[in-house]
Amino acid sequence: MRHELEKILERHCRALGIPWVPFQLDRTISSSGGNGIRFVDVAHGAVIIEYEAPGKFKGHEGIQLQYARGQAEDYGLRLHREEGRSLSEYVLVVWDGNHISFGHFEGTEPNTEPKWDPLTPFNIDAALRLLLYLKENGAPLVHPKLLSQLVGPESNVGSQLIPLFFQVIRQAKSLPGVKTNKTKLLFLEWRRLFGQVVGIQSDRVKELLRRQSEAHGQPYADDPAAYLFALNTYIALVAKLVAALSLPNGSEDLTDPTTSVADKIEALESGRLFSDAGVSNMLIGDFFSWYRDDPNWSAFVPSIQALIVSLSAINFDVTQKDPNTTRDLFKGMYQTFVPKALRHALGEYYTPDWLAAHALDVIGWNPEDSLLDPTCGSGTFILEALRRRLVANDDSFKDAHKALSGLYGIDLNPLAVLAARASLVVFLSPYLDPSRPLRLPIFLADAINTASASGSIFEHSLQTELGVISFTIPRVLVEHEHFYDVMMRIRELVEAQYRADDIYAAVNSEFDLSYLSVDEHSSLRETITTLVKLHNLGWDEIWTAALADRFAAAAVPPVKFIAGNPPWVKWSHLPPEYAAFIKKRCVELGVFSQDVWVGGIESDISTVITYEAIDKWLAPGGKMAFFITGTVFTNESSQGFRRFHLKHRCLRAKVLLVDDFDAISPFEGVTNHPTLLVLERDQETEYPVPYRVWKPPMVNGKVVRTFGDVDEFRKNASCDELLAAPVPGTDAGPWLKGIKEEHEIWKKLFGPGTPHYKARKGVTTDRNGIFFVRVLEADPSGKRCKVRNNPGIGRGSGIPTYTTFVETEHVFPLLRGRGVKAFSAVPDSDYSILLPQRGMHGDPDLPTKAPGAYRFLRRFKKILEQRSSYRRFQQGQPYWSVWSTGPYTFSEYKVLWKEMSSGRFAAAYIGKYNDPLLGEKVVIPDHKLYFVPVETEDEAAYLTAILNSPTISRAISAYAAQLSLGVSVVEYLKIPAFDCSNRIHRVLARLAKRNTRRGGNPTETDIKRIDRLTRKLFGLS
Repeated sequence: MRHELEKILERHCRALGIPWVPFQLDRTISSSGGNGIRFVDVAHGAVIIEYEAPGKFKGHEGIQLQYARGQAEDYGLRLHREEGRSLSEYVLVVWDGNHISFGHFEGTEPNTEPKWDPLTPFNIDAALRLLLYLKENGAPLVHPKLLSQLVGPESNVGSQLIPLFFQVIRQAKSLPGVKTNKTKLLFLEWRRLFGQVVGIQSDRVKELLRRQSEAHGQPYADDPAAYLFALNTYIALVAKLVAALSLPNGSEDLTDPTTSVADKIEALESGRLFSDAGVSNMLIGDFFSWYRDDPNWSAFVPSIQALIVSLSAINFDVTQKDPNTTRDLFKGMYQTFVPKALRHALGEYYTPDWLAAHALDVIGWNPEDSLLDPTCGSGTFILEALRRRLVANDDSFKDAHKALSGLYGIDLNPLAVLAARASLVVFLSPYLDPSRPLRLPIFLADAINTASASGSIFEHSLQTELGVISFTIPRVLVEHEHFYDVMMRIRELVEAQYRADDIYAAVNSEFDLSYLSVDEHSSLRETITTLVKLHNLGWDEIWTAALADRFAAAAVPPVKFIAGNPPWVKWSHLPPEYAAFIKKRCVELGVFSQDVWVGGIESDISTVITYEAIDKWLAPGGKMAFFITGTVFTNESSQGFRRFHLKHRCLRAKVLLVDDFDAISPFEGVTNHPTLLVLERDQETEYPVPYRVWKPPMVNGKVVRTFGDVDEFRKNASCDELLAAPVPGTDAGPWLKGIKEEHEIWKKLFGPGTPHYKARKGVTTDRNGIFFVRVLEADPSGKRCKVRNNPGIGRGSGIPTYTTFVETEHVFPLLRGRGVKAFSAVPDSDYSILLPQRGMHGDPDLPTKAPGAYRFLRRFKKILEQRSSYRRFQQGQPYWSVWSTGPYTFSEYKVLWKEMSSGRFAAAYIGKYNDPLLGEKVVIPDHKLYFVPVETEDEAAYLTAILNSPTISRAISAYAAQLSLGVSVVEYLKIPAFDCSNRIHRVLARLAKRNTRRGGNPTETDIKRIDRLTRKLFGLS
């Protein structure tokens, strides 16, 4: 019945000229806090219809009618929270075909109550009333989920336009040699300037490309950059249209059917619609307008027309929305339109509003204070600050210029910058004044690679298709209010084919530049000359605007507060070209470890941005609140960062607080380790520092990870007040986190000096599917055995299966992480390991000394040569070499633990193993294990007992990130060397051997005794 009645309603609405948006069948909505998913029966804008089975109400007020009304009321409340529309605007309808009842909400929020008219037969009067409601309230109010449904990348129009864009971009890319057009130029420079945006190919991104390729029938996986540029162009087009349609009293009606698509797009992409509304820089530096000048424009027109028609059915009157949902419009759109896999590959994690509000509260930001977010994304922190200003008891903030004064955002992603600017435009739309054009303080720039000042001149170098090009602009010009006007005028004259000297003369005559010195005039002239040269080569289209934002970002004045959520991308995951370009600056900042092997390879780019932001923009005594990964407080790669000392300027920062949100996991379905780091400039960090561990509330047995606002978060979540300090004896070692009494204990366990015991990593083959083998049989001599590899083990594809005889001396029992627990280490029952070396590199004499093993490995030569560990560490060595291997690998006794552990730290030891086919041999641990090689079983048992002592294991867990329990496990502990004459040493060894021989599972009595003896050994009571 629902389907039939909806068809009838659609027919009459279209006949009467009432906008009709097909209902979303069983639309899902959630309650505040994200708990309780429900399905709305039918919602047309603010008209909610709860259909019931024919005749279910039986014509009277009964329990069936009460239930239906309750459903409609619940839907209204949930839609109100999701859409931001006032509750009083919703029309509630319950209808069983024969009878109908209308309702609404009365009162002022939050004290509203549903009111219902009596149940009446469905007749002509009821039908006219329903049609009237649909005419007045049937257009859906603009909302991210609605936009995703109607015009998202997966919608009909998105599925038409994105493939078209992709095909044309690939066609432009294929233009021979230096021949170019606007499409090719903008694509290549977007790819170059934002290489870190397109150069990160995670497994999730690859899966996304595969799925989208199938859905759109296009080879996206063959050209990811072209697909991402097409996708971004489409999303940008929708965002610009939505922003323009949301402007009050727009100068032109984009939905007017009598205006051509070309004229509509010209008004949009030229920025005229926004400048007419009072915004001067909405689209400056936009890379995504190429399609309107492309030779294939006519092919785009039908789909763009369909896009505009789809949007015309939406109500864009944002004054009907709650301001909180208005500011979330483009942030939510960015989140729903940009695939999660792509955002996460870029290190972008959607920051909930309540979390941003918490950060501003923690640093004490007030509406009159300045604030910068140097990686602002879609603008969450800036929008939260703006919201606070607009609700403050200060009428001066009702002026758009005053409202934005001292607020700044920077981001490298042009799509995110567009979303942030659009959010500001819509949020401030009631206060825009065309007579006083507003310049949005959101800059398209790289926080790490902005312009730098050299005396009175700003200098900036950019990677381009034509090589690295340098530009200079006088600092005083960049800081002048007419800077953008000067740059845009230069752009106009360059595009008009004027000579550099003529452009320079024209700019000087149109603008008063008398305040520039001779040297400053010279620097401006040089930049104009460079831009003209680029134009003559066909490569100038975007440069002037891009430079303007990059110079302006560098000229942001020192701010009292910095807050944000910088990208979480490991250094090793950055595009190599970009990493090389910024490495010098990172070394200068001092964020890397001094370790020769670790260095900065696993440093997070967020640490670099933290130091860069302090250096460039934080005022003396200013405070910063950054959400960064908690691993920076424990991993070796971030040792330099933990000094909180910008060595090139002798600038220090004090850690005021760390909030740990790992248990809450507030970032949309990802299991990272979010923490809020709060710093103050020009102060020395004093340890221990406050370290709060937040815990989520439980509701009906379920963990709540999202909250309606910051007050709801603080009311319901709880936290443990801990202290954090570097491991005693280090200046920037991993942090220990615990209460005051635990820190007193740890001072006895850790200390400076060279540790007696040194840990090693298990063997890294980088292709377990080759080196992990099944031993099928041994020949009678015992010198050879038949083995078969399993390509399904580990990573890597295209590995064949091979069965052959190899020399037994190179095959060993294999110990994997799954085989280790406290006091128990059991070799793998299915696989052994082929290990063709006894030192750091593969045996070069393997072809002559072990021809069977050599022939086996030769089958995989090309695959072995492509391994990352081989290319990075062992170039020039035999291709069968494996990494993290040496004489220590073959020690008879090893004390081991897992690299990754989800529970309490546990250690075990193992000696030689009598394999039924291989005989008695040493056991080889794989790369998921770390171990300490020792000479005797007594020493191995002694060390195992100490590491399994609850006092020691708690200390290890306090600093060693549970995802990386590496060599640091024994690196900092003051473990005495084993002494067989020491009674405590002997007893500990005996207890460990006893528990090992019975397969682990130590008794509580033994554990308590081990802990008591260990504490005595370290001088603890």
